[in-house]
Amino acid sequence: MIITISRQVGTHGAIIGRLVAEKLGLRLFDHELVDEVARRLQVAPGVAVQFDEALLNPVQSVLWEWRSSVNDQLYGRYLRQALNHIAKEGNAVVVGRGANFVLHCPGCLHVRIIAPLALRTAIFRTTHDVDEPTAQRMLREEDEQRQHFVRHYFHADVTDQEHYDLVINLAGLTPVMVGDIIAHAARLRETESLPVLPHATLPHHIEMMARHRKAVSPGMVEPSQKLK
Repeated sequence: MIITISRQVGTHGAIIGRLVAEKLGLRLFDHELVDEVARRLQVAPGVAVQFDEALLNPVQSVLWEWRSSVNDQLYGRYLRQALNHIAKEGNAVVVGRGANFVLHCPGCLHVRIIAPLALRTAIFRTTHDVDEPTAQRMLREEDEQRQHFVRHYFHADVTDQEHYDLVINLAGLTPVMVGDIIAHAARLRETESLPVLPHATLPHHIEMMARHRKAVSPGMVEPSQKLK
């Protein structure tokens, strides 16, 4: 079982990831993934963290490459290697880092956690002790950094909901409730063992439609016929 959790800034993604990992007895990779990439690069974690869900400007990139021989292309390559190694071993929750764009397997569940700006601002202010304008500015900046990170390394839009099996709005749910929902969905996903195909669930939809299809009265024209 592999669960990836993409999250907007200020949605308790790390906490929810930990709750899910504890509930299902899985390994958790949040900052631990950055440490793993650093180990593979044979550099200090402080070097790898500079590339974590962010893109350095050209000057910073040159400086870090000069100091540590690490650049964004190298970091991206080893990030993919680390993610594939985690998937091979299985039984893990991976928070962020574009994991859902790398890991594709029957037992994978890809989740995106979102929340209204007002709630995210309140959460961010509590954890960072800043005023509201500063919190909203920092939220926007970090959200943009993560979007640029995913676009650069995986050529994808992190906000596109089609990349996820489950999108959860934190507005009406507690972190514990969200953790329970994800854990339950992961168990169901593992039980079904669906193949990794864009339309893997189509037979289930067809079966459900046939089961609940209403009988057509004599003379009634079905919608599909009206369109012809």
